[in-house]
Amino acid sequence: MTSLVARATALYRANLHEPVTIRRRTIAGPGRATVTADYATVGRVFAAERKELTGGIAQQDRTAIICAQPLIDAGMPSDVAIGDYLIDQNGIEYTVYECKHRRVEGVIIGYELTVRA
Repeated sequence: MTSLVARATALYRANLHEPVTIRRRTIAGPGRATVTADYATVGRVFAAERKELTGGIAQQDRTAIICAQPLIDAGMPSDVAIGDYLIDQNGIEYTVYECKHRRVEGVIIGYELTVRA
């Protein structure tokens, strides 16, 4: 019998088809050089609620649901975090503002991200 984690992971992969990338930028070394690493996965990016800011300026966040296993397989050193970037299938880069872990039996199978361009 297939475990619940394996079934949930398979469902994520079956239903999330958009190629997306998590980009992590870190500052390292004596010259304080920026190091960029990209980790490919699949997911879906949804339009979210439009928020009215002051002076008629509006902001629209997006929600992305992505698979965790391809990130782990690609060698991503830690979980997706606030400050990472999500690049959608159209090449648009979004900043991660919120990250929720989706777990099954304690195993991270995906992430729900709130992102902003």
